[in-house]
Amino acid sequence: MAVSTNVSFLLSSVLAITTLAASQTFKAQLAETKGMTILGGGVASLFFMFVLTAIGNLEDILMGKGFELQLIPEVAFALTLSMAVAGSIHRVSITCCLIFSLVILYFMNNISQKTHGVPEAAPTKVEKKKRR
Repeated sequence: MAVSTNVSFLLSSVLAITTLAASQTFKAQLAETKGMTILGGGVASLFFMFVLTAIGNLEDILMGKGFELQLIPEVAFALTLSMAVAGSIHRVSITCCLIFSLVILYFMNNISQKTHGVPEAAPTKVEKKKRR
């Protein structure tokens, strides 16, 4: 079920703040074992996804439909922010956050291309005429 851009911005912002608050609340538990530090990187990569969605929706609201997220300003900012959140948990969480965030970015791009991309033209079959 799709929601409007305004509602999506609000939801992604609230989820980003909630994820940030949860990661900072459970910082000690996330830094205890190896598995939990990996989970801390996963939580930070979810924060990346929510922040990137919020930024994209905000740009859509302010600059109009059709405005695309760019790699350098928006994605790099969201990735840096999420890696800082992961760094506040544990050093290993930074690396896990980077890997998980790149995987999330890949799948977000695929979904975006399928939803908003320009459809490819169907290949036409070229028939050769026989010479007699």
